[in-house]
Amino acid sequence: ILNGAHTSMVLGAFLAGQNIVRDCMHDPVIRGYMERILQQEVIPTLTLPKAELDEFAAAVRDRFQNPYIDHALLSISLNSTSKWKARVLPSVKGYMEKYGTVPPCLAMSLAFLIAFYHCERLEDEQMIGKRGDEEYPIKDDRFVLEFYAAHKNDAPADLVHAVLTNEAMWGEDLTKLPGFEQAAAENLRRIRTEGARAAFAACLARPAV
Repeated sequence: ILNGAHTSMVLGAFLAGQNIVRDCMHDPVIRGYMERILQQEVIPTLTLPKAELDEFAAAVRDRFQNPYIDHALLSISLNSTSKWKARVLPSVKGYMEKYGTVPPCLAMSLAFLIAFYHCERLEDEQMIGKRGDEEYPIKDDRFVLEFYAAHKNDAPADLVHAVLTNEAMWGEDLTKLPGFEQAAAENLRRIRTEGARAAFAACLARPAV
């Protein structure tokens, strides 16, 4: 709940103009996205008593809103590929097994990751991305950085296919998840054409299962 919420939200929130976790919680669209992930796409896939899960989710919200901690989104972004695999992918699979459809917000979180990893240039220890006129560092395993640098000019559908079939990243071929590739490609196109904030809003507009 804690780590999945972090990893699902922070990269898109950064692209949408936020810099620290607390401010994300004061943004109704980004917070609404996080709440939907927790309540509709993560907690329903877990086996602990719902009361315990809801109590922990409330504690996570309080932690994210702590006025004394400036938790930088870029700090959380370190090694996001392995974090997404460990923290988000199990919820994607659990949701699809339970409901037989793609979880819209969790699928968007992968598109946010791919968009965040768009490379302006590759340096010795990091890639450089760009948010508007502002450059930002992207830090991950070297093979991940080299992959995104090699694919930086791909069209959204081609890039998503390359990412999802990269078994070195995920330990498996994610195109085998029915409908997931199409959803991620549509999401990435939306982020690139309409912006990250519009992508957050589009998730909230989707009907619940």
